Amino acid sequence: MNNICHIEFDSTDFDRSQRFFEGLFGWTFREYPGMEMRVFGQGDAHIGGLMKKETVTPGPSPSLWFQVEDLDAVLGKAEVLGGSILSAKSPVPGVGYSAQLADPDGNPVGIVEYVS
Repeated sequence: MNNICHIEFDSTDFDRSQRFFEGLFGWTFREYPGMEMRVFGQGDAHIGGLMKKETVTPGPSPSLWFQVEDLDAVLGKAEVLGGSILSAKSPVPGVGYSAQLADPDGNPVGIVEYVS
């Protein structure tokens, strides 16, 4: 208990957001019946959803962080997929490296590469 069970990103364009996150993390998407929402996950594991909005006002919260294998590769893919870099790769003592990017609607997404 007390683990993240659903992450929700506001989106003005489901197809564009889906392409971004599919390309970035390999997530799979499906329509969510009864709501203007597309849910996503990895295999059978639910992660969250895209909620349809007319406009998106990005802010500092929630702060979402995802573990990735290759931080530099993910940052490169983010820009190609229509995102932007909010903060460059920087060391995190005792952990590895982190950076923050934005999806095409400006939602912040944190990424972390653990180093053994």
